[in-house]
Amino acid sequence: MTATNNSIPMPPKTTKTTKTPKTTEAELQLTKEVKELSKEVRKLKNLEFVRILKRPWKFLWMAFLKGLMVGFGSVLGASVLVALFIYIIAQIQVVPFLGDFVQDVIKEVKNVQSSVEEPVEEPVKAE
Repeated sequence: MTATNNSIPMPPKTTKTTKTPKTTEAELQLTKEVKELSKEVRKLKNLEFVRILKRPWKFLWMAFLKGLMVGFGSVLGASVLVALFIYIIAQIQVVPFLGDFVQDVIKEVKNVQSSVEEPVEEPVKAE
């Protein structure tokens, strides 16, 4: 048994060509997403937050202003809550032991208010 070359078909010889491969739809989608991502990165660079971080004095000034606003808001909120608490306590005069305590607190608050409202007279020097 001799093997002949004719029994096994050989693929035809091809010559190398320099054709550009076709761009697939996935590659096009990827290119589009990369372009969108680069646009977003450019937008992030222009944000005010990034600009402030690049200038430390402006950052410190903004932090100082933020601290002032937080402090002012805390004081204002605490004042409202204390006033509301005193008002609610003033309405609870029907409870015997709380009623006496609340009346004492109200008297003290009125005494303090009246002492603040009265003008302080300065003594007149005799010449």
